Amino acid sequence: MLDPTIIAIPLYFSLIGLELLYVHFTKNKLYRFKDAITNINAGATQQIVAVLMSLVGISLYAVVYEWFSLKLIDTSQWYWHTFLLLFVLWDLCYYWAHRLSHEINLFWSAHVVHHQSEYYNLSVALRQSWFQGVWTAPVYLPLAIIGFDPQQVVFVAGINLIYQFWIHTETINKMGWLEWIMNTPSHHRVHHGRNPKYIDKNHAGVFIIWDRLFGTFQKEEERPVYGITTPIKSWNPIYANFAHFKVIGQQFREASSLKAKLQVLFKKPGWSAKSRAYLAVPEVDRSSYVPYDNPIPRGLSVYVTVQYVLLLGTIALFLFQQASLPGNVKWFFAAIVMLSVWTMSGLLEMKRPLYWLEYVRLPLTFGIYIYFLDGTFSQLMYGLPFMFLTVGSWYWLFRFFRAYQGLSGNKLVKPVKH
Repeated sequence: MLDPTIIAIPLYFSLIGLELLYVHFTKNKLYRFKDAITNINAGATQQIVAVLMSLVGISLYAVVYEWFSLKLIDTSQWYWHTFLLLFVLWDLCYYWAHRLSHEINLFWSAHVVHHQSEYYNLSVALRQSWFQGVWTAPVYLPLAIIGFDPQQVVFVAGINLIYQFWIHTETINKMGWLEWIMNTPSHHRVHHGRNPKYIDKNHAGVFIIWDRLFGTFQKEEERPVYGITTPIKSWNPIYANFAHFKVIGQQFREASSLKAKLQVLFKKPGWSAKSRAYLAVPEVDRSSYVPYDNPIPRGLSVYVTVQYVLLLGTIALFLFQQASLPGNVKWFFAAIVMLSVWTMSGLLEMKRPLYWLEYVRLPLTFGIYIYFLDGTFSQLMYGLPFMFLTVGSWYWLFRFFRAYQGLSGNKLVKPVKH
């Protein structure tokens, strides 16, 4: 069964397009180009990693279902009441998995990726972590013991995530009586806020009743400041997935005993092994807070946009076809995607070494494409546009580097004309 979240890819980008039109006509600054690109590519690389993990691992849920299920539920057919029960129980499990991801530092190392954006728009919904399922998978195992079929669980989990997509927006205000039952944009804005009173609140997926029942509900009083308390200041989604592990490493060096190291892992984020206390969450003011940004030339923005559109189209095609592809093709494809994302991120940050790496990536990508062709005339004809694109990109990079060949550290800068 194909994951519903993959089928919904056209829906995601259609709604993002509509939100961008709204932003354009209302002049609201809800998007930042580099931030949105990073969000989308975090989601794209997460899907690639999920494919690779399926090649080297087995589903813990499937094993528990096969060996320990009590078969309390008839899953031979889809009944409406079975679907409804599973949908509610999955959302309850999601609440606790999500809450634990905020309250245990080790688990936060995976989930933090979703909260790193300092903006709040539909692209943020796609900003997902590579490792989220590693820590939270056991929370869903009671569903396997009850007897819910793994394929049914994949379907319901996908529907749950699709619901959560639309609530990542500032364009919808409070929604009346629905605010009492359902998770809404207003509730989820609170969840993404870094204001002290909004931290670790509103963990719900679909039903906000879980937060009301378990004491983690907070209504939206003023629009939040978004992001994490210590911004990562990077447009690299690969680095974003490992940034908090670096923080944990620094905390480990401050921990003087095994007990202190365990506290670093299993206490809430913000625990200081050095002072043996939680660090205070700094107050922030939306009217004066300035999100991280770095200026880049318009021409570079256009180049990166074209490359990302081509990359995302290729990734979408891969995700729809990956079940029929051999393992070596999947690994080659994943390597090219990661290399492409790394170089594009470096260009957004104006890093000179990544400019040279982009020169390597372009022919390498073309070469791998040719390698996997079957040699037929029709497929070779498909390679011609790819070749022209590669040559054109090379030429553009050459022209750009001639204009921006100054160097400040490892950053590209435009030389001053005298």
